[in-house]
Amino acid sequence: KLTFASTWPSFLSSLDETERNDSRFSVSPNLSDSDRQLYFADYVIELQTIEDEKRRRIRDARRRAEKAQRDAYRILLRTMAEAGSILPSTRWRSVEEKVASDPSFEPVQAQGREVPRELFDDFVREWNDEYRRDRATLNRVLSLSKTDFKVDDSTTMDDFTNKLLDLSGPSPDLYGEVRRILNRENPLSSTRLFFDELRAEKVVVLKKDDESSEDEGEIVEEGEVEETKKAT
Repeated sequence: KLTFASTWPSFLSSLDETERNDSRFSVSPNLSDSDRQLYFADYVIELQTIEDEKRRRIRDARRRAEKAQRDAYRILLRTMAEAGSILPSTRWRSVEEKVASDPSFEPVQAQGREVPRELFDDFVREWNDEYRRDRATLNRVLSLSKTDFKVDDSTTMDDFTNKLLDLSGPSPDLYGEVRRILNRENPLSSTRLFFDELRAEKVVVLKKDDESSEDEGEIVEEGEVEETKKAT
């Protein structure tokens, strides 16, 4: 009969005759009608406080559960990235079916139809931004080469890594940056991604010409090497 939403008139109308005549409730020299209403209002405030706290706990529990669901989904994306199923350039449509088959997908989609895609887009965008910065640094390092360096199926990751370290060695700052990139896997090493990209294109890093006014060498695909050398 009495809840946090009760009003004085609604409360009175809910009472039966026996309750109305209860000595603890009825008007007397020791309890005026205004006193009754004041006590009623104080109690309703207490009930409202209890209800607010209950709702807050429920809301916090829901938020924690939803966060845990999103975290599980992000772990899925990271696992797929580590396996090479997702790259910084991957589009949602190409992985939607595979992602949707995982148990972590449905709870996240229950938070909003577009939430799984939005989380995927955020994941790929942040990764791609980081990879583009790292790629620019690694590209600059390779351009310092004073000998032609071919990246093809015979090139190993160790060969590529050692080349980067050798080329950046004369510059402590650049060497430190290369080391940072080599040691970070988020979720897949930028060095590995760049290496795979160059190897797929069979890239040749043309040596830097000391007599040239250009500061750096040139990175071209294998088929362009002869043309480039003829032109020079």
